[in-house]
Amino acid sequence: MKEKEKRIKELDEMLHNFCEDYLTDEFEEYTMRLSKVIGRKRKIDITRGKKEIWAASIIYVIARLNFLFDKENKNHITPTVICNYFNVKKSTIGNKATQIMKFCNIHLGSVGFCSQEISDSLTLIRTPEGMLIPKKWFDNRKIEYLIADEKEAKEIEEVLEERRKKEQQRALERKERQAEINRKIAEEKKKKEEKHQLTIFDKF
Repeated sequence: MKEKEKRIKELDEMLHNFCEDYLTDEFEEYTMRLSKVIGRKRKIDITRGKKEIWAASIIYVIARLNFLFDKENKNHITPTVICNYFNVKKSTIGNKATQIMKFCNIHLGSVGFCSQEISDSLTLIRTPEGMLIPKKWFDNRKIEYLIADEKEAKEIEEVLEERRKKEQQRALERKERQAEINRKIAEEKKKKEEKHQLTIFDKF
C-alpha cells in the first residue's frame, strides 16, 4: 500500500507539471481522478513499470475522452507532445491507455473524466416509445407526453399497419427483382457455356 501511495504521489506531481505547461486545471482534475482510480484497481499494479509511461498514458486517456487530439479543439494537443515530454513511445502509451480504459470500465462520455457537455452529448436516454435521444436535448426543456384516446389510437394503428404493408410489399418487390437478376445471370452463363462447348466441337 505504501508503494502505491508513493507511486500515485509521484504521478500526481508529474501530471500537475504537464497540465501546468499544456492543459487547464479542469483536465488536471480529470488526470488526478484517473490516477487514484487506477491505484484502487486490483487488476492493475500501478507500481510496476516506468512512472513516465503511466503518467503519459493517463494523460493520453483524458485527451482521448475529451477529443483533445482534434485540431479544432481549443485545447488541442498531440500525442507527440505527450511522448516527447515523458520520453516514451506513442505505441506504448496508446496500448497502455486502451488497457486502462478497459480495466477501469471507462468509455467516451464517462462522467468525471470529461466535460459535462461531452458526457451529455454521448449519453442516450430511451423514451417510452423506444427512441434513443441524446441527454443534452433535454436540457432546460419541458417534456410532455400526450396519450391518445381510443379513436386516435385506432387511427395510429391503421397508419402503422399501412406502413408495415408497404414495407412488406417493397421487400417482396426487391426480392423478385433480385431473383430476376439472378435468373438472367444464370441464363447468360448457360449461353456462354453452350457457346464454348460448340466452339470446342467445331475444332474436331
